This record gives sequence, C-alpha cells and structure tokens, in this order.
Amino acid sequence: MEPQRPAEPTRLGPYRIIGTLDAGGQADDARRRIARDDRTGRTAVLMLPHETLADDPGYRVRFRSEGENSRRLTGGWAAPVIDVAGPDADLPWVAYACFPALPLPAALAAYNGPLPEPTVRALGAVLAHALANWHAGGLVHAGVSPQATLLMADGPRLTGYGLVRAAGLNGPGRGASFGVDAFTLPPEQRAGERPSPAGDVYALGAMLCYAATGRRDVAEGTRAALPEGLRELLAVCLAQDPGQRPQPGMVARELRAASAPEAVGRLPDAVAMALARQAAAYPAQAPMAAQAHPEEAAATPPPGRSRRAVVIGGLSGAVGLALGAGGVAGWRAVGEGTGSQEMFARRGIAPAPLWRHDLGSEPQQTPLLWRGKTVLIWTTDSVSALNLRTGKKIWSRDKLYPMSSLTLLGNGTFVSPDTSAFSVVSLATGRIKGVERRYDGVEGPAIYQFLGADKDICWFLTRKYANGGTGTEDHSVVCYDSARRKETWRAPLPAPYQGDGDTTALLLSTMLLLPSQGDDEDASSYLALDRRSGRKLWTRKFAGMKDESAKQRLVAPGDLLVSCDEHMLRGFHVVGGKERWRVATKGRVSGTPTAHGQAVYATDSRATTYAVDVRSGSTRWRRRSAAPLESSWTRAETAVSHSGATVFQVTDSEIEALDAADGSLRWRSALAGKGQQAAAPGQVVGVAPGIVLVLNGTILYALPVD
Repeated sequence: MEPQRPAEPTRLGPYRIIGTLDAGGQADDARRRIARDDRTGRTAVLMLPHETLADDPGYRVRFRSEGENSRRLTGGWAAPVIDVAGPDADLPWVAYACFPALPLPAALAAYNGPLPEPTVRALGAVLAHALANWHAGGLVHAGVSPQATLLMADGPRLTGYGLVRAAGLNGPGRGASFGVDAFTLPPEQRAGERPSPAGDVYALGAMLCYAATGRRDVAEGTRAALPEGLRELLAVCLAQDPGQRPQPGMVARELRAASAPEAVGRLPDAVAMALARQAAAYPAQAPMAAQAHPEEAAATPPPGRSRRAVVIGGLSGAVGLALGAGGVAGWRAVGEGTGSQEMFARRGIAPAPLWRHDLGSEPQQTPLLWRGKTVLIWTTDSVSALNLRTGKKIWSRDKLYPMSSLTLLGNGTFVSPDTSAFSVVSLATGRIKGVERRYDGVEGPAIYQFLGADKDICWFLTRKYANGGTGTEDHSVVCYDSARRKETWRAPLPAPYQGDGDTTALLLSTMLLLPSQGDDEDASSYLALDRRSGRKLWTRKFAGMKDESAKQRLVAPGDLLVSCDEHMLRGFHVVGGKERWRVATKGRVSGTPTAHGQAVYATDSRATTYAVDVRSGSTRWRRRSAAPLESSWTRAETAVSHSGATVFQVTDSEIEALDAADGSLRWRSALAGKGQQAAAPGQVVGVAPGIVLVLNGTILYALPVD
C-alpha cells in the first residue's frame, strides 16, 4: 500500500488558502488557489506546482526560480507578482495581485461554452501585443496556456511564466511531463528543444483555439470548428515549422483589424456575473499584521506601478453587475500603451535591454569591445561594427574572409588574418588601411596564431617550414608595430612553448608569458619574455598548478598568477613562482575566473560563486545559485562589470547579477536566443561603462548595469 500523500496545506507563508480557481478542481499545468494575505487582508491568487511534481526537488527549485524571473515581465498584461516563496519553503508558490479572476477554463464553464469571437479576438490581441513586448526585451514566456490565462474585468492577465522550463530538462519526451498543458506545447519543444519566441506564438494559437471552440486539442477537426475569421490566422500560428509562424505583433494587428469597434472585447454577462459572485464570496478582511511574524513583511508591490484598484474583496453584488459593461474599455485590444522599455531598480528584477541586435548568422568568436564605443562582430557571413550605445550598425563587410580570430589594436584598428597575409582594418569605417604579406609561409615564416595587442603593437607566433613542407623549424614569437608596419623583434620559441595555435598568452606590464605544453602532472611552466626587446627573462615551474587549460589562468593585481584545477583556486607569485594562497571549492571550477581590483571571482560546477581577496586568499563571500547546474562538467562562467560593482554568474538557466560587496542577488535574467548555438540563458561577452553585453546564439543584448 502506497503511503498517503499529505493534504495540501491551508497556509503558505503569510497566505491562507480560502478557495480554488481551477475549473472542476483540476489543473493541467499548475494549481491556482484563492488566498488571503493576513498582513493586509487582501485577496490574491496563489500558483502552486502541479501535485504530481510537488515532491520533485529539481522541479521545486526551477518553479521558484521561474516565479522570481516572472517579476521581469513588464506591461499591464502580466499578472503582477507580489510574493514568491523563500528557498527553504517545503512547497514553492507565487502570489499574484489578481482578484477577482477566472482562469480561461472556468470562464468557459461560466459561459457554458466557447467564448464569442469578439472576446477571443480581444483576448488574443492583448496577449499577442504583450508577447511582442516581452520578446523584444529578450524574454520567452514558455507558459501560455488556458489555465495560465486569467480573465479579469479590466483585461486578461498571464500567469505561469516558465512552466515549460520548470517542468523538465531539455530532451525528448518533454511533452509527456506533468505541469505542462500538453496541447499548447509546440512540436519542437516536444522533441526536446528549448523554449523560443516562436513557441510562445504556437501556445497562444492553441490557447485561442481552445477559447473559441472549447476543445483541448488543435487537431484538424477542432480547427475546422473555429469561426471563419480566426481559422486562417490561428492555422499559421500553429504551423509545425517554427519559422513559418508569424511574429506576435503581426498577430495582434490582424486580430484588431477585423474587429468591430463597438463590439470588441466586451466580457459576456455570464462571465462578468461569475467574477462578481467570486468577489462577493471572498470579501476582504481586516489585516492581521499585529500577529504576523517579522519575516512576513508587507508584500512588495508589483514592478512599475502601485497596487492596482483591481476589484478586491468587498465588492457587493450590485457593483459586480456593472463589470460586464465597465470591462469593455479594459478589454479593447489596444495594448499600445504598454512600454517594453520600462526600467526598474528593484532588486531581483533584471533591467530592460537598451537594445538587441540579431547577428543574422552564427558568431565565429566572442564580440570585441573597443573603448566603450564600438562592438566588433565576426559571423559566418561578415565582419561588422556596431555602435555600443545604440546597437546601430556602423558598417559591414562580407569580403574580409578572416581565417582565425580578429585582434583589436589600441589605435582604432583591428587585425584580420588571411591564409598568406593579414590586414589592418579601420574600426570606424571598415576600410583596409594596410596589408602585411611578408609572413606568407613561402618566402618567409607563416603566422599560426595572434597572441594579443597593446596600442599599436601586436604579438604573434610564426613557424618556417623546411624540406619542402615536411617538418618545421624556426618557431618564433614576433613583436610587430602596426603603425610603422615593421617587425620590432623576433625571439626563438623553445619546443615546450610552441603551442598548437591555441596558446593563451598572458600580458603583464613588462613581460609576455607563454605557457608550456605537455607539462608533467604536478606542475606547469611559463616562459617569460621582455615585452620591449624579446629577451628571455626566465622559465619557471609552478608546483601544484595542474589545471588542464591555460585558458583558466589569469594575472591578478600584485603580479599574481591565479589558476584553478579540480576543486582548488591557487594564487602564485609570478616572478618568484611561490604559491601564495589556495582556496578549496565545493565543485569543479571549469570556467575562467575573473579579477577586478583586489578580488578574484570564480564559479564552480555546483553553481557557487566565490569572491577571494587577492592579497590574503581569504574568501570574502560565497553564494550558491538557486538554479544548480545540470551537469558537474558544465562551464560556469563568471564576469565582472566595468565598475567592479556587479558580478555575473552564469548557470544553465539564468544569468545572476550579484552585488560584488557581499554576493547578494541584484537581479536574474534569461534572455531569448536564436540559431544553432542558442542556449539558455546566454553568456556575458563584454562589459563597458554602464553596459554589459549578453550573447545568446545570434542575438546580442546590451543591458544597463551599475
């Protein structure tokens, strides 16, 4: 005999459950309950996990994380979040300031059938407009469904943000997960792909199909039952190929265009009466703040507006009778007044992007930033420059054909390597200022890697082939003056330091450090060359430095060489080679640490970020993300804002912005991506004064920071 499942709690945090919103007491994605906040006496809507998933620890973490993230949805059609359960809650929940409200299935039950076409059009136009704004801000809702759609007197509200992401990890069979309204799940997400903006359009089409027919499927017979005016548009929204689905803004325009102004959006009288009865059944009560516990502080108002005068609690039946007529204005499918660029300073809410730019094709290297003014981008199709402040394209060239990574110079140019030459190109215009052909591999040595640059000077590795191309000799480091188009010095490169075209050199104020290849298991070594003359200064082993890749090392203030291996961060004095300190980590630090001021920051495979004092090696703070990594081998990247005030921790599901002073959360973000390499939530690819750049697939975002 299976153990009996505990009954659903009657109290969650400061809220007492007093009723249910689920039609027939059942829900397909998440449970929605009517609750009263004893601190204020107000009535709210609580969303709880689907009962089949409530005992899954991973789901509980993801459910709460998506609830926190839903605070970032701007505009009037997102259900305003007033509270989210704490990380230690036995059962996660999200509280919305929405009452009285009916989930769409309950509205159809009250109306005793499908909703009238004008109401469906108004509903679809409003929510399509909201999706267009959210997508422009880089947010994918991934939770549009009938149960997630609440009908209110002044317009609909969407709950359920991120329920598809919370329901299960990516991969085949996701469509069978509980907690997701299956018929609204796009085919590509059933196949295991990540949620996308096109998936939101499919879910919207499925939800409107249900509203207009009352059937919980999108089969051919159901589509044939749609009103003729909706049939063609919803068929396109439900296209199997995501690329064939319309943009949500176009859906909103189509739905508004065919509506009669005098009839648009009136709530049917039966639905208005049901809202009035609900309001009368759960009148507001006097607050019980005197008995509340200290941790149950007053609920935070929803972002961007004060508590709305939603018809709460003490409505009488007579007032409720007016909802049918009074709701017409709120239900008109306008939506033009919702601003996608609202900026919020409240903690936990990510700022709206300053701009977004679709690169058009897959990036070939991380975008490069020049002096907080210009972003240099190399994709499979072209090399382009953007204005960092506006995101506007300055120029684009499709005939540059770089064969390896671009290198920025400090004089407003960059180096673009070709097979037998390299070009020096203007960042301002994209015009080639000069071509260097002496390193063609025929008459002279061939370049096989650029190491770095400073002002007009760049360093690269060369090799000269002998015996008709069989075997190599004369591996060298070359220092080149791009302004004078002259080789400044050349230094021979011993075998252990020749590299394979993927060397990570470290630039110090006076030295160029080159890592060795094939070190023994207990130490790594570096070759130090004088930057001005190329003179060999020393070679030195660093005992205990065993990390697999030199990419995971950096030079911190005070001539400190920082490395990471399995479960340890180590700091070595560069010149002396002596270990200065070590810090044990809970997980494997597989990403690249970063330094700013007197601190080094790193994130391990358990999604824990560490702030380490460079001088003493003491841990200033550590913080574990609420969204753990799916795999202990996942790279957990770390970045720091230009001012050093914010640390960015990247996990599988989101980017977290942390206060560099104490590690406390500032905000979370999971920006939508596009293309083969799109991944949630993207990666921080650059920082400039007041800006952080995030790349997800082919979409580049600029977010305001600090």
